[in-house]
Amino acid sequence: MATKHNAAGPGLPGVRADAHDGPGSRQAIAQAAIRGFGQRGYYGTSLQSIADQVGMTKAGVLHHAGSKEGLLDLVLNDMYDGESRRLIGECLDQPRPLIAHLWRRTVALNARRPLLVQMFSTLSAEALDPAHPAHTYFQRRERSIIDTALNVRWSLPDGVRAEPVLRTGFSAMDGLQLRWLRTPGQDLRAMWSECEDALMPLPLWSGYR
Repeated sequence: MATKHNAAGPGLPGVRADAHDGPGSRQAIAQAAIRGFGQRGYYGTSLQSIADQVGMTKAGVLHHAGSKEGLLDLVLNDMYDGESRRLIGECLDQPRPLIAHLWRRTVALNARRPLLVQMFSTLSAEALDPAHPAHTYFQRRERSIIDTALNVRWSLPDGVRAEPVLRTGFSAMDGLQLRWLRTPGQDLRAMWSECEDALMPLPLWSGYR
């Protein structure tokens, strides 16, 4: 499905690691894991299948990733969340940013990385199982993002609290991304624009979106 979108990070599809040491190999392994976790989930993706994709041995993959759970942590915390944290961090440096601008930049980012979004969505469903190694990550993630975003001095209409707006918006984004992945070729940004009308209705939000 998501392979019809031509983006998720450098080297996909069919990436191979030409050298078995250095950042290039680590990146190739991570990209292969993103593809595998997105298509088959954590349990359905073996280290051997990742090794085969990048032209390495299983031991070589473990040399770079440490473990399968270490690889899961890399693609979720570093590769998926790293850019999201950067966007919120930039808002922290601004005097009175708009929540709408954060969401639009997040949507634009995710529109460029469909395989990462597919991986995140697949793992999110799979990790409903309390025994899943990413269960705690997903439990804590929403609270962590909201807590960080609440440190921003948002520009808001009178009487509007940031927390419920942020929580509802991020939840809407997760659901919208599933619709986007199910039907390749849709414009994620245009889909999000429709959500904004419901989340930030005019005239209340006039000048704030």
